Amino acid sequence: MEQKPKLIYEEQIQHLAEKGITFSEYTKEKAIHYLAQNNNLFKLSSYRKNYNKDITGRRYLHLDFGELVDLAIIDMYLRQLILKMALNIEHFAKVKLLRIATMLPGEDGYTIIQDYLDSLPPERLNYLASELSRNAKSPYCAEVYEKYKTHLPVWVFVEIISFGSFISFYLFCAQRWHQTLETIADSPLSQEIKSMPDEGYLFLSIKTIRNAAAHNNCILNDLKEKSSSNKKKNNWKLNQALSRLNLRRDSLRKKMSNPRIAQIMSCLYVHKMLISSEGIHSHVASDWHDFCIRLFQHHSFANNLLIKSTFEFLRTVIDKWYPIE
Repeated sequence: MEQKPKLIYEEQIQHLAEKGITFSEYTKEKAIHYLAQNNNLFKLSSYRKNYNKDITGRRYLHLDFGELVDLAIIDMYLRQLILKMALNIEHFAKVKLLRIATMLPGEDGYTIIQDYLDSLPPERLNYLASELSRNAKSPYCAEVYEKYKTHLPVWVFVEIISFGSFISFYLFCAQRWHQTLETIADSPLSQEIKSMPDEGYLFLSIKTIRNAAAHNNCILNDLKEKSSSNKKKNNWKLNQALSRLNLRRDSLRKKMSNPRIAQIMSCLYVHKMLISSEGIHSHVASDWHDFCIRLFQHHSFANNLLIKSTFEFLRTVIDKWYPIE
């Protein structure tokens, strides 16, 4: 791969201008200051992938530097919301798992951990052991790990493993407890256990976007990306819930074929279904309402149907699933 030369800020602005990007909202001097103090060329220019090029394939159409800045700011707000929701989801998933383990006859809280460890292949077991070893050095986990390390109960185990390891354990518990459904058919636990497999697989999608947000990766910088297999990977219940919002079927199919949008929808859906706190729902709904206002606050994106329709899609889902009471 050809090595690209480092560009000083004036050269970066010239490079963008040569790509057809205009500076009607930002003077070139102000744009230089922005790149030096607020962002960087590599990250900011990644949003240009949402725009079409002219017939030569060299210059972007209807793209101003100000719109790139606006998209970067909107994306920052989105990442913050994703992180907030993912933390809520992880917490309430643990609450649910421990509620079932506590109320289910036959679970002592210790055997289930040993059975899970025994079920892991050697490479996965070694990975988990390394993870626990690292957490043993953490000031937040060291004391509790040292106390229970030779005989871990489930209520300690879920607090000292990563979200990825927790998802694996969640799916193990879903399969284990599915075998008890006949004996607890009349218990409220029955429906909670039945929903665990779908939740577990949706957690995998949420983990992907949560990690991207935590590492400050751009999310809205490639809305054109399509995956023919992504629709098949999407959870059936999620697709059904979205279809009940009276969205155009072709529009829904197109939006959900973008992995980034599908992961945002997974996060919105699971948070809505899993979190039981009315206070949290109220705060999150308020945050998303502010986000929706911000989408078109400075630009209508009238010259970019991809961005405009995606933002309208997000706004529709949020309005229906997270209404302001």
